[in-house]
Amino acid sequence: MSAKLKSMLLEQLKNYTTRNVDIYKHLTNINVSYKHSDNIYEVNLSPRSKEQDVSDPEDESLMFQVDRNLVIKNVLDGIRHHERQVNTTPKKIVIEFSSPNIAKPFHVGHLRSTIIGNFIANINTYFQNNVVKINYLGDWGTQFGLLQYGLKAKNLTINDLKDNSIKTLYNVYVETNKLAATDETIQNEAKKNFSNIEQGTADLETWKHIREITVAELESVYHRLGIKFDQYEWESDYNGKAIKDIITLLEGNKIIYTHETGKKIARVNDRDVTVLKSDNATLYLSRDIAALIKRYEKYKFDRMLYIVDNAQTDHFNAVINIVGRVNEVCAEACEHVKFGRIKGMSTRKGNVIFLNDILDEAKSKMHEKQQQSKNTRKSAINKETCDILGTTAVIINDLKQRRKKDYIFDWSRALQTEGDSGIKLQYLHCRLWSLEKNSGAVLPDFCEPDLLDEEIIGDIVTELAKFDNVLQRAYYEQEACILVNYLFKLSRYVNRMFNEVKVKGSSDDLASQRLLVYYCVRRVVNTSLKILGVKPLYEM
Repeated sequence: MSAKLKSMLLEQLKNYTTRNVDIYKHLTNINVSYKHSDNIYEVNLSPRSKEQDVSDPEDESLMFQVDRNLVIKNVLDGIRHHERQVNTTPKKIVIEFSSPNIAKPFHVGHLRSTIIGNFIANINTYFQNNVVKINYLGDWGTQFGLLQYGLKAKNLTINDLKDNSIKTLYNVYVETNKLAATDETIQNEAKKNFSNIEQGTADLETWKHIREITVAELESVYHRLGIKFDQYEWESDYNGKAIKDIITLLEGNKIIYTHETGKKIARVNDRDVTVLKSDNATLYLSRDIAALIKRYEKYKFDRMLYIVDNAQTDHFNAVINIVGRVNEVCAEACEHVKFGRIKGMSTRKGNVIFLNDILDEAKSKMHEKQQQSKNTRKSAINKETCDILGTTAVIINDLKQRRKKDYIFDWSRALQTEGDSGIKLQYLHCRLWSLEKNSGAVLPDFCEPDLLDEEIIGDIVTELAKFDNVLQRAYYEQEACILVNYLFKLSRYVNRMFNEVKVKGSSDDLASQRLLVYYCVRRVVNTSLKILGVKPLYEM
């Protein structure tokens, strides 16, 4: 909540308790409800945080009533003047997300990591933490030995990859991988190829070129999603030569040992896990261990978040467990932020896995809807607007789901203009902006609550008063759906207000005060969309 609203509530609280109100200065839980019949607000405060003992009598909640006009004025003035609490102890938060493999198109399997990771980065930034967004690209491993074998077998050179390069590489990889499944010779050749790459005895020009064309492809997708990374890292940064000192550290602390097969093994939660292959080639696990240790040395982070799906739980348990034996502080700061998978995402052309195809499909569908809608402004039917609407639909459809659950993607639900969808939120923002620009009213500097006696305004101010606490919940639980569902509920109230509370045709003072309410709603919607990773539209 705004400092202004909190200060007012604490002052009012003195009329209801003999206890020291200082314990409520760092409120972690607030619930404001509007009592229509009494024309008053009821406030429920709790000083309790998750870490506190709920049996402590000092943690008891307090409920008290506050004059309607006091709440309305403090809520609207707080939003009007951009009041926010200052984070006096910002944390260094490192977030690894998206992280696709090179030589492959951006798979929809990486979509949730990208969308959820961007939301978590944005909400940490909103709360004034120092955020580092890392994209850790997979450019290392036996798959590149397979790819090299396939390119050679098909007599393909770098020059042959100029046109439609990423899909050519992908098709070569898929075909070679399929052959390798039944041909041990190909498997062994691929392993040998990668071992030569890792030991630096192979020509790396093709590999470097594959990295370049993959990054160019990825950047186009990230641009459409409005995402910018602070740092690109590569799995190859942690190849066999680069992590020798870390392997020596793990051996010196008796965390890993040499198995009779020649592999380097660690014991994690009563099971053996391989850290290095018998030919000393690195694995996903060994590279992630090294990356984590190096990152802590570089950033000295307070939290290290891995935004990766549920299937990788055992992997990250192993990474954190092993690193914890050489750096307990680092390991305690780490968290695997899990999520479920998307099912049923395809285009009219059939089942695809290319994210650009999905975004193109969303863009195309929105262009059709825009042309068919009677409410669409002709100036808004353009490629950029349709692309933003399509991307919005995909992002909000994902973020309204519970993070850890799998879900089935449905085009009709994602792109609907009625009901709970990203398109509805964009339409709301556009309508509010249009009202501001075309109402003829002047936005006031301060609220005069005596002029705002409509019941629906009382309800909307109730929702606006909850905004900061909704953000706090979404932040602590790392659940975007808390914020998305808040916006859906707010939009239903605002649609009622459009019908019941007119700005045009009202007296100047009344029109200005009503405009202030609409303006504050738009500010909340605008801020929320940006946190969710959506670019707000002003016309559609």
